[in-house]
Formats: sequence, structure tokens, C-alpha cells
Amino acid sequence: MTEQQDGSTSSRQGFRRLLPYIARRKKRLFFGLALSPFYTGLALLIPWWFRDLLLRLEAMSTQGETAKPDPEFWRNQVLILVGLGLAHAAIRYGTRLLLIGLSRHVEAELRRDLFAHLSRLPIGFFDHARIGDLIQRSTQDIELLRFMAGPTLFFGASVFLMLPGALLLIFALSIPFGITVVLVYGLVAMLLTRFFPKLAERSRIVQDAQAEVSAKAQEDFTGIRVLQAFAREQFQIHAFTREADHCMEAQIAMARSRGRIHGTIVIAGSLGLLSVISVGVFTGMSVADLFAGVFYLGILTLPLLIFGWILQTYHRAKAAADRLDEVFALAPEAEAIPELELPKNLEASIEARSLSFRYSNDAPLALSDLSFELKPGQSLGLVGPIGAGKSTLISLLARFYDPEPGMLFFGGIDVTKLPPHVLREQISVALQEPFLFGDSLRNNILFGADLDSGDSDFVAHRTLEVTESSRLAQDLEDFDQGLDQIVGERGVTLSGGQKQRASLARALVGERQVLILDDTLSAVDHETEKRILGNLAEHTEERTTIIVAHRLEAVRNADQILVLENGVLVESGTHEQLQQGEGWYARTWTEQQKERVL
Repeated sequence: MTEQQDGSTSSRQGFRRLLPYIARRKKRLFFGLALSPFYTGLALLIPWWFRDLLLRLEAMSTQGETAKPDPEFWRNQVLILVGLGLAHAAIRYGTRLLLIGLSRHVEAELRRDLFAHLSRLPIGFFDHARIGDLIQRSTQDIELLRFMAGPTLFFGASVFLMLPGALLLIFALSIPFGITVVLVYGLVAMLLTRFFPKLAERSRIVQDAQAEVSAKAQEDFTGIRVLQAFAREQFQIHAFTREADHCMEAQIAMARSRGRIHGTIVIAGSLGLLSVISVGVFTGMSVADLFAGVFYLGILTLPLLIFGWILQTYHRAKAAADRLDEVFALAPEAEAIPELELPKNLEASIEARSLSFRYSNDAPLALSDLSFELKPGQSLGLVGPIGAGKSTLISLLARFYDPEPGMLFFGGIDVTKLPPHVLREQISVALQEPFLFGDSLRNNILFGADLDSGDSDFVAHRTLEVTESSRLAQDLEDFDQGLDQIVGERGVTLSGGQKQRASLARALVGERQVLILDDTLSAVDHETEKRILGNLAEHTEERTTIIVAHRLEAVRNADQILVLENGVLVESGTHEQLQQGEGWYARTWTEQQKERVL
């Protein structure tokens, strides 16, 4: 994560990021924690109850034949123990439902906020980010952080109450017995403190390695057609295996650390049991007291195991919190200047004043000293060789990247002073590389709509209208389900031309003030392009239109044509004016006309 950060301390919060989410459900938290003492108390009471019954049995055995068992009493005792056990289980279930359920709400809201934050980041961030890594942060890292909001509260409250309670009762049974327990488990705690720093370091390594595997898999699956077309499956398998092996080694290293911790706790439990039984026998503890002591020792082992689990989870969750902080620390797109009053209806005029832009400080100029003016309702053609800066200008108009202030204006207002969403709500774009979602063709088209979804007849009519205009309607009969055909991820089931025409239909359906076509028809044949351009006339009569094209036929009727080379404006004028010249436009027009004839 190398993108510029906003520098606010609120972005680096660690576990404190969870507090607002938990605070929204204070009642749930209160009742969950309030129930913890009850089920903990019952867990401590049951062994003591058994002890009392064993003492009674011991007393009866010493009395010999004079002692007569009372069936009613023992029946009642059994019922009481069953009742205590059921009450313990019910209260524990309720506590778990409240606190673990709380963590699920926190997880869902945190994931929603992370997605919202990512969606507001500048496009430049996604130029360098690895999507697989972002998926890892949005899924597993949030899941790990969730443990600190629910399971840690649930088990932590149990440890906090059960540990002192069990120790107190053990000392009440026998002071030597209690001292032995404290010495054994104190030694275990000291050993554990030596293991946890290494575990924290390895947890971060594992999570980064998992993110690399996820990113590699996502990249390869997205490019599976290229991979297979070049018969590079085996090469990519080896590359993926290297990432997977690195992840496996990191996982094994962390497993060793966790194994040492778990092994230490288990061995401590066994040695502790042997030690305390020995002490109990040598100090003359009664069978009832020894039974209760061993029972409490088992109860005491559980908090120790929970404590170890919490510490292990803490370090993994801490690494996850750090990774999430890295994303939340990234500055979102700059919003508008607060004191600027925006007109209710922005005029769809566009003006560039000595516009220059480079993608980074050490990159060459993508645009240099470009000036033009486009009035509302006019059309502009952008042409030039590959890398001339045409798509860069489109990206600046949509504020995918920010120009320097005072260089680019929309409706007479500096675009850097307009909120990005306000500017983009005026623009429909058919991008150079059409992207379709893994949904129906209909929903992909309506994604660009500003229509009242309640008027189903109008929506259906409008959808059909734009499919006709984009010449997509002629292909619908080839789809089994017509407009309801699922197009697959990234529109994988469609041809290049079909994807471009679906993208064009999506841009047309919204009827926004500005229509931008970024080389939208490059994958269709000349005849289809000619018919689409004819159909577009009715959609562009009152809209400001910008057409980027390599085929000059597409911009022939534009009110103004700009010819760019290496980011510099080298020619401008109408088609007739440029055709009569001797520059790039005239030469390219002549070549393309010859190609059409051939």
C-alpha cells in the first residue's frame, strides 16, 4: 500500500476500530456480559455440590449399618444437579448467542464500510493494487478481527471470572494444594510469554502469503483464456506452486509456534494433575475434597487453554487490523470545496485551458498544453495514434484522475471543485475496454439507467430502444433467454463486438447530459459501425458528445475534431477542414478509405 495517506490518526486505530460497531449494540453487549457471571457461577457451583454429596456419603460409610439412605433426598439431589446443568447450558447458550451474534453484526458492518471506502478510492490506487490481496483483506482479515469483537469477549469474560473463582475454591479446599496449582500454572504462563512474540511475527507473514496466493489465483483465473491460448498452463502451475509453497512454509512455521504453545498447555495440564493429586494424597485431603480439587483443576485448565487461544488469536487479529488500517488510511477521492454553491442544473459545456497532465512525477507528460471549448449539445471527435492521450483526456473528464486546478472546466466550474459523484452523474461513458458484470444482459444495460424502476413498461421500452440503437437487438435471438441471458463474469460468453454494443447500450439508456464513447466500436465491422453511428444521431441531438475513435468515419460528423500526438494537439477543425490539409488526419483518412475499398 503505497498510495498517499490522509495522515489522520483515526485511520490507524487497530482494535479501537471495533468500538463504534460494538457501541451500536450496547444492549446486546450488556446482557451478554451480564449473563457471564451466572453461567460461570453455576460451573463453579456444580463441583462443590458434588463435594458436599461425597462428604455425606463418606459420613454415611463411617456410620456403617446405622446409616440409612433417604431415597427422596438423593432423588432430589439428582434433580437439582440436572437442573443446575441445564441452567448452566441454557445461560451459556444465551450468552454465546448474544456475544458471538454481536461479532457477526460487527463483521457485516465492517465489511460494508471497507467496501464503501474502497469504492471511494482514486482509480490510481487500483492501477497498482492487487485485487486478490484486497479480497483477502475484505474476507479473512475481517473474519480474524471479528474474533476480537465476539469470541474474545465471550471466552475472555469466562476466563476473567472462572480463573479467580476456581483458584479461590481450590485454596478453600487446601492451601498446599492451591500453592502447587499456582506454581505449576505460573511456570506455564512464563513459558508462553516466550512463544507469543514469534507467533505474532509469523501470523503477519502467513496473512501476507495467503494474500499473494489469492492474488495469483485471481489473476490466472481472470486471464485463463490467454493462459490456455498460449499453452502456458504448466508454466503458470509452477508459478502458482511457488506461491503456494511459500504460503505452506509460512503456515508450517506458524503451526510449529502454535504447536509449542498448545503442547506446553497440555503437558502442563497433565503434570499439574499429577502434582496436585500427589500433594493432595500426602497432605491427607479427603476423597471428596480431592475429587472437587481435580474437578476445579480441569475447570482451571479450560481458562488456560482459552487464554492461550485468545493470545494466539490476538496476534493474528492484530496483523489483520494492521492490514485493514493500511486500507482505511488511504485518502479517498477529494470532495468539493465546502463553500462552493453548485447550480441546480449544471450546463454541459466542457473547456480545457492549457491542460497538462502526467500520471506520476517521474512519468512523461500524457497531455501537454491542450486547450479547446465544447458548448452544450456540440460533439467532439478525438483521434490520433495509439498513446496520443485520448483516453487520458476522458479519464480526466470523469475525474478518474485529477488535473491541476484551473485547467479543466465543466459547466464553467473547475472540475477539481466539483464532487466526483456530481460530475459523473452528468456523464455516460462507454469505455474502451467494455466491462460486464456476471449478471443478465438486461441488468448490465440497466446498470447505467437513471430510470424510475416503478414504471416497468417505460423501462422495458427504453431497454429495447437502446438495444436497437446499439445494434445489439439483432443478436438477442441467438441467446436462449434473450435479454435475461447470463453473460458470465466480465461478459465472457459474448464476443468482443457484442460486449462493446452492450456497453454502448448501457451508456445510452441513462440519457445523461454528456455522452462519451471511448473507441466503443473498434470490434464491430464497418457496416455495423455505419448503422450504429446513424442510430446515434437521435440520442446525441441535445447531448454533448465526445467520440474517441481510430476509424475516422466515426467522427466525420463531429462539430469539432482534435488530433493528438504524444499528448500534444497537432490539428483541429471539422472533417472537411482537416481532410483538405496535409497532416495526420488527411493521410489516415485516405489510407482508411483505400482499405474499405479493398
